[in-house]
Amino acid sequence: MENHYKLLGAVVLGSLLGLVFSYYYFDGTNEYSSQKIIKIEDSYSTAISKASPAVVNIYSEQIIKSQRSPSQGLNSIFGYNEQIRTSLGSGVILSSDGYILTNQHVVGQKSLRVIAELGDGRKFITKLVGIDKGTDLAVLKISDSEATFPSIEIEDSDKVSVGDIVLAIGNPYGLGQSVSMGIISATGREFYNPYSNYLQTDASINQGNSGGALIDTSGRLIGINTLIRSSSGGSEGIGLAIPSTLALEIISDLIQYGEVRRGWLGFSIDKQNLLRNGKIIISQVAKNGPASKGGLRKNDILISVDDEIASYENLYKAFARSKPGDEIFLEIRRGVQSLNLAFVAEKAN
Repeated sequence: MENHYKLLGAVVLGSLLGLVFSYYYFDGTNEYSSQKIIKIEDSYSTAISKASPAVVNIYSEQIIKSQRSPSQGLNSIFGYNEQIRTSLGSGVILSSDGYILTNQHVVGQKSLRVIAELGDGRKFITKLVGIDKGTDLAVLKISDSEATFPSIEIEDSDKVSVGDIVLAIGNPYGLGQSVSMGIISATGREFYNPYSNYLQTDASINQGNSGGALIDTSGRLIGINTLIRSSSGGSEGIGLAIPSTLALEIISDLIQYGEVRRGWLGFSIDKQNLLRNGKIIISQVAKNGPASKGGLRKNDILISVDDEIASYENLYKAFARSKPGDEIFLEIRRGVQSLNLAFVAEKAN
């Protein structure tokens, strides 16, 4: 009989514990449960509806010179034909007065006409404000000075982390505005371009997406979709976007000067050593260049750049974001010595 009561007590106790457990983990009023519910989203329509009106389709007519073959006749005294090629891409409206950011390869170096088509079907002729081959960016301005346009909110891309959910908006293959979703796969990708510092994403980016928006789940711009790594020509989950922070710096120069004014530091690093050992070692110092004048030598090891720990990202900021006249501070190790150097960036050629 005593064993019977013990068994009954155990059952009752187990039931009570089960109720407490169920209440704690499954009741919506529990803080932990509420946080989980808040973080799980089944739609990003709010972010898309916020950002998509500022993403436009870009149609550009570019003049392409090709060498004339003998069978084509003497239609050019210089031996070249001029052909018109239509390029399709995307762009992002940055201001209500019609400044548009896109990729330089979308509009080319010399365009006959560039048209921006908004999501509501309106089409506007634009003028080319400036291009920057280094970052593959271009700024356009809608010619209609009386209209106002939807613009996108811009987020600081330096806050982006690997694993963040992102959405790519653009005009793939000229089909019209489309959206794809993915995550940030990596940051600080160079991809043979020292001015890039790309964001890498697995959100589908295809031909025609170039110049379009990479946004966060709040609908804010964090990058300009630019490149894909692909063996087939289509999306294979490796897309590259120019960070919004870098883009803003480029835009400012293009609007103000029509070109990007970069500083020249006059030294390079051993990239292989950086990849293998994590050390930033000076591989070359230009004779009579800014760094040479400041005392930097080959084989010096960088400890800090502008009072920040030496890393590729911080060195990138010094290289790509410096302007003529900026003072650069380096802490280096030379043998057993630690030295502090300073020099002034000069105008890049």
